[in-house]
Amino acid sequence: MQLSEIVDVARYAIDPASGAEYDALVDSARAGLAESGVCVLEGFVRRDAIDRIVASVAPREASALHKVKQHNVYLVADDPSLGEHHVRNAKETTTSATLGYDHLSDIAELETLYRSPEMIRFVAACLGFDQLHPYEDALSQINVLFYPPGTSLGWHFDNATFTVTLMLAEAEAGADFEYVPFLRTDTDPSYDAVAKVVAGDRSAVKTMRQSPGTLVLFRGHTTIHRVTPVVGGSTRLLATFIYSPTPGTRMLAVNQQTFFGRVVDGIADG
Repeated sequence: MQLSEIVDVARYAIDPASGAEYDALVDSARAGLAESGVCVLEGFVRRDAIDRIVASVAPREASALHKVKQHNVYLVADDPSLGEHHVRNAKETTTSATLGYDHLSDIAELETLYRSPEMIRFVAACLGFDQLHPYEDALSQINVLFYPPGTSLGWHFDNATFTVTLMLAEAEAGADFEYVPFLRTDTDPSYDAVAKVVAGDRSAVKTMRQSPGTLVLFRGHTTIHRVTPVVGGSTRLLATFIYSPTPGTRMLAVNQQTFFGRVVDGIADG
């Protein structure tokens, strides 16, 4: 497919040949990421393309791994020396389902968007990388998260330094994306500040709802975030595109097992 059949290129000049329009778009994205850790591009993907993707994806939910996961905010092993009630160890709950790339590779719109050189170059420029590359294992390249009614995503920081997501279908109600920008650093876990957020302090919490077709670039490694419970009768669908600054990257086998319930050409940890 042509990228113009998927992306609203009249609104978003993602080709560097557009000159000043492209420069302004990239500058705006970088400014948003620097200020709040997030760049939101509403209507990035055309509605007709979204409708085609959803029509293909929605019937495949039965192939996704449905899971209830207990985890701490930092997504690392607990530290027994701090006690079970310390925020470092306190448990959050995530309930969702993940569909791996091997069940999505035939969807032309997702494939074109993920692999288009123009798209990759644009995302890299916004995030400040010289270049990015698609992952190469069979499960992680593109995945779709299903959030049926009653499911949610608990407070956490991402392990990855950035994520690229596309909203496919929003929930009828609930499912608010909530976040607190730059709450920790690579050297300071900010236990006190994190504990306040987890305990219900909303003084710094920002809320974002995304309409179908919204592309989001997000720095979740330093920004705590969650998705509130899905309310109503519809399922929230979110596509995630996984890139790396290094060519030939594959997901760790242990992470494949966690996210997809199986291992397909993942690499051994260590």
